Amino acid sequence: MASNRKPEFEIGSTRGAKGDLDQLLGGGRAKKSTAAERKMNAYVDPEVQAAAKRAQHWTQLQPEGYRTFSDLVEEALKRVTKELEEKYNNGQPFEEIPGSDGDKLAGGRRLGT
Repeated sequence: MASNRKPEFEIGSTRGAKGDLDQLLGGGRAKKSTAAERKMNAYVDPEVQAAAKRAQHWTQLQPEGYRTFSDLVEEALKRVTKELEEKYNNGQPFEEIPGSDGDKLAGGRRLGT
């Protein structure tokens, strides 16, 4: 059954205009979008979302801060993915999802239910 619920936020690859800002901030973590980057949606608890946005905002000029919210989310996804690969797949990337057609997850019931 499809949900009509709208995502609380969108994880996007769209980065703002950087030009002079890059020079001012010395490069930082922001990078140019590539054709391979795609926008995605996720449902996230509003308190988690707000805390993450505050953390990104107030640390963006720090050496280990993230210049954009997308950069923070991307790094978090990389870290969790690596952790799961280490724990459950001998440190190797997981196989493609059968029937996922690239970007889209297969519909239906979750595994094991």
